[in-house]
Amino acid sequence: MKSRSSLPLGAVLSAAAAFVFATPTLFLAPDAHASVKLVFIVGGSVLFAAGVIRIRSEGRTGDGPASEHTRPEDVTLE
Repeated sequence: MKSRSSLPLGAVLSAAAAFVFATPTLFLAPDAHASVKLVFIVGGSVLFAAGVIRIRSEGRTGDGPASEHTRPEDVTLE
């Protein structure tokens, strides 16, 4: 049985991505170059993708019926 980490790394990565996305709006001048803002967009996207992957992998245990597609026993297929 795998032990779950006490630190929700996926949530931390997603929050960091939100901060990276907001950084150009909060700290840069409105007429800043688009290339500078693009760096923040790409960086935030990478952090957000890593957070989503981490959240998806935290819920998997792989050793129970929850990891497989199941249907209730009282449902019949016709």
